[in-house]
Amino acid sequence: MAALAGCSIHPLVDDVSPIPTEAIVAAARCELRLGLVHQVEVWFADEDPPVTGFDPNTIGDKGNLERMYTLFPKTKPENKGDWEQYLDIAIAYDWTFDITETNHADASVGFRLPVLNPAGTVDVGAGGNANATRQAKRTFKNQDSFRDLLTKKRYEFCNDINRSVEYFPNTPNRSPPFEPQPERALYPITGSIGLARAVTSFLKIAVQDGALDTFTDELTFTTTFDGRVGGAVTLAPVPKEFRLVNASTNFTGSRLDMHKVKISMAFPRARVTQKQKVADLLKDVKGGYELNALWRAAYALCVVDARSREDDFKRLRLDPPEVTCLNSTDAFYPRGNGRTNSLLYGRRYEFLDERVKLEPQQRVMQGVKAPGPGGGPAPPQVK
Repeated sequence: MAALAGCSIHPLVDDVSPIPTEAIVAAARCELRLGLVHQVEVWFADEDPPVTGFDPNTIGDKGNLERMYTLFPKTKPENKGDWEQYLDIAIAYDWTFDITETNHADASVGFRLPVLNPAGTVDVGAGGNANATRQAKRTFKNQDSFRDLLTKKRYEFCNDINRSVEYFPNTPNRSPPFEPQPERALYPITGSIGLARAVTSFLKIAVQDGALDTFTDELTFTTTFDGRVGGAVTLAPVPKEFRLVNASTNFTGSRLDMHKVKISMAFPRARVTQKQKVADLLKDVKGGYELNALWRAAYALCVVDARSREDDFKRLRLDPPEVTCLNSTDAFYPRGNGRTNSLLYGRRYEFLDERVKLEPQQRVMQGVKAPGPGGGPAPPQVK
């Protein structure tokens, strides 16, 4: 670890990691995909009769579900809706690579200087030290959906098919089958981190009665490196000359790498128990909100991240994360789908009102007169 005592200007994960950052992310997403493919195989086997002749790796490609319904017409009607809803599950990832590197160097030298009296000498010493601390923090987010993961394109990506040679390979031989990175005790984030188990756990819980509809998992890995180099030299003193008699150096370097991965998985609509709880208050949620699954996953991730920050700093915010995360998530994703419910709020009873406000602008852009006097019948009023 002597190299850690050097003076790297910008400490990076890639300095000591066996695989680069982009490969860490790709390996984790492909590992999660592997667990999802296994679960699809279980779903195929659970159908009556069992679904055969379909590749679980590509069931998300356009038209494959429809062909399955045609070839297996006895597929339970309720299962058809489940297939669509499960494929629309969204996944949000939040990555943090936080590196702190500390370098310390000190040295001492000793001289012996003879004086006029041959019997006496004067010792002269000098010393110095230097300390430096550098920190780098890299954060980024990305998203997936179960439907996108279960496509031929993603299968080829994870199995290094038709990929450029400049990319770090996902598989040892750049050919199928994909295998997760081995578990690495020294630098855990670069190995298997259990995302395949996370997705299967989420899905096994989701099928239970009264189960959850969102899932968050926060994984933290810490790796500490410590390097020490020391040396000393001692020379016999020469009484009548100014000479170096001893010298010592000590270099120490330490590096703390902290990695956090937060993942969130969410259905595009509320599950049964949640619908029952709010049905009396919100009359328009029959069948559940048809929300944007990416919005729901990002919102859940925001909440867990804010709670984690409150734990780290031992301070509560004025407004709870469940409130503050609404606006921040709205800035990146619409809540609804804009077809059956409101883009802004995800509620059906506001959908017509939203269309009334948006249609005049859309008509002007298309060169069509706005509704109302001289432009045809006015839209119905929303109470």
